[in-house]
Amino acid sequence: MSAHLHEYFGAPEQQALQQRADHVWTLLKDDPRFCCHGRAVGLAEASAETIETQVALAKLQGACSVEGVPKALAGTRHAALAGAGLKTDQFDVWCGDGGALSAAEEVIRSIAWPSDLEIVSVDGSTSGEDMAQLDALTQSCGVLLPMGAFMRGHRRPAVCLFARDSAGRIVGSTAAVAQFHPGSPKAGTVWWGMLATDEARRGQGIAVLLGAHSMLAMRDRFGYEQVFTGIREGNTPSERLCGKLGLSPSDTVVIIAIAPELFASGRVTK
Repeated sequence: MSAHLHEYFGAPEQQALQQRADHVWTLLKDDPRFCCHGRAVGLAEASAETIETQVALAKLQGACSVEGVPKALAGTRHAALAGAGLKTDQFDVWCGDGGALSAAEEVIRSIAWPSDLEIVSVDGSTSGEDMAQLDALTQSCGVLLPMGAFMRGHRRPAVCLFARDSAGRIVGSTAAVAQFHPGSPKAGTVWWGMLATDEARRGQGIAVLLGAHSMLAMRDRFGYEQVFTGIREGNTPSERLCGKLGLSPSDTVVIIAIAPELFASGRVTK
């Protein structure tokens, strides 16, 4: 396992973010107020009292998310973070439960998997070469691959799947992580997503099928039956895909605070 403890992905700025987050995770991993799926340590709950904590974590790491902000209060949170000198980003939260798992099973029954592809599950034995290919794929799609220790399941229960063709090329990916502490009220819900498909293979159902398989694998391996994901407002293709898998929009958002002096990009991921 030690060989994979310090795998960081994305552009150099994103790798530096993950490395700083890894150190912060070492300090905060046992506190249920915090959560992480392998990009940066965030806050599991939103309240006015946690704004200063979010500011501090953003300035330590470069970015820090907060989960479960009611849409009606999002503007107030953005303004407070901006007042602290931070940039902000936002995703709508979509959620799924047992109905989504049933929808995932139906997707797998009704959509044919491409005959030249195999589904591979990332674990401790996955080669560095495969992880580098996975990183290249996700980067090409604007998606940030979380750090290796999370994708391999060393830090939290996790499933990371990729599709590989007969020539050995990785052409699709998905992941899910139990990002909340076992003592958190949200412990039964997992972060899910990281859907990416090689441009040449789009339109073949790879993303929705891999997404379905990762949801079901989290249930079958670890017993999780609730998932959530973040979708940027206006991303209609992602909304349609999540709708096929039985997820629906909630009345909350994820707000990400970004410290421009450490992380110049306005977005951590797509």
